[in-house]
Amino acid sequence: MLFKVVVGFLLFMIVMGAVQKWLNPKHRTPLDRMRSAKLPKPRKCKTCGRFLLGQDDCTCKDR
Repeated sequence: MLFKVVVGFLLFMIVMGAVQKWLNPKHRTPLDRMRSAKLPKPRKCKTCGRFLLGQDDCTCKDR
């Protein structure tokens, strides 16, 4: 009996959270903000096609 009450309460809380989020889409949790944060696209070298990780120019021209 107690198990059913606990499971029912948890389901109720999950549903209420979903309804609240649906009714108020402007309310965003920090997790939502992290998910939608725009990550900078990695740039590619124009000559060899490798990704430039942090550095400004590729080392393929030095070789």
